[in-house]
Amino acid sequence: MTKNKEVKVSKDMRGELNEAQEELINKQDSQYQKPPTLPKGQKLSKKELTPDLCVALIFIYKFYRHNDNAEIGQYYSRKEFFTDILSDKEYNNITKHYHRLKWWGLIEPMPTDPDVIKYKKGYWGITETGIGFVQRELGIPKYALVYNDFPYEHITDENYIMIDNALKEIGIEYSELITE
Repeated sequence: MTKNKEVKVSKDMRGELNEAQEELINKQDSQYQKPPTLPKGQKLSKKELTPDLCVALIFIYKFYRHNDNAEIGQYYSRKEFFTDILSDKEYNNITKHYHRLKWWGLIEPMPTDPDVIKYKKGYWGITETGIGFVQRELGIPKYALVYNDFPYEHITDENYIMIDNALKEIGIEYSELITE
C-alpha cells in the first residue's frame, strides 16, 4: 500500500545543484556549451504542450506523491515513473515523449558531475514549475520555439494553458486523473 504524501519543494539538494550549475555557467573556462547558434535563415520549430504531455506530467507527479521511496530533488527513470502503464500501447505517446516536458522547465535531467555540466541519460526529476503546474497554481505557455532540442523562447501572447484545460481537450477530467 502506498502512502499519500503532500508534494512540496524546499531548498534542498536541487537548489544547491542549481547554484553550482549557475557558477559553472558563469566561469570563463567552463566546459558548459551555450545553446547552439541558429544557422542563418534557420527557423525555430513551434512545439505544443499537448494534453498527452500533461498526462505524463501528472503520472510523474503522482509517482513522487504516492511512492514511499520517491523524494523531490531525486531523479528517476521512465520505467519508474510509468510502471503501471509502460507495457500498454495505448499510452505510447505519453511514455515515449515525456522528456519533451523539459522544453517548458516542468522536468529536468539528472546532473552527474559537480564540476562539469553533464546529465545522466534517461533520468529526470520534476521541477517546482512542474509541481505548480500540476497543482493548478501556474499557467504555462502553450508553445515553445525549439531548435536542436533546445527551447529558445516561448510564445507568451495569451497562449498560457492550465493543466485542467489541456486535459479537457481530450475529454479527461483533472480530478479523475489526479486521484486515480
